[in-house]
Amino acid sequence: MELFNIYKISLASVLLATPLCVFPLRILAETPNPKQPAVIINSGSTNTCKYRIRVLPSGKATYTVCNRKGVGEIKLGTATKFFNDISAAKLLSNLPYKPCVKSVSFGTSTQVRYQGQTSQDISCPSNDSRVTNLYDDAKTIQQELNFSTSKN
Repeated sequence: MELFNIYKISLASVLLATPLCVFPLRILAETPNPKQPAVIINSGSTNTCKYRIRVLPSGKATYTVCNRKGVGEIKLGTATKFFNDISAAKLLSNLPYKPCVKSVSFGTSTQVRYQGQTSQDISCPSNDSRVTNLYDDAKTIQQELNFSTSKN
């Protein structure tokens, strides 16, 4: 009978400990992977070059613009905000999207890609703060990397 009591205690311990183990795993799943970049993709237009920026949570970044590659670093606060905004968006592919009219010559589209998810165009005006925050982040990151998209 004592052996049975040991199993009861063990089973109770396992049942109580399981939620405690799962909760940290959930937090880890939402924490940005320090080695996995988020990617900002801009389509460019008739008058501007397309670009792609790969950003790590550390702020280190690589980019390609007008078929030229570059390396840079953004402020840690900017990178942290960007990855927090990605996390707040949950599934990027499920963000609300309302198409907008754009100039054929000057219109561009901007998307964010992270962990297998890709957003719709985040440059269209949106009432959803998750979309506008990501777009503001993308613009800030491009400005901090200080590269030109001009085709000149």
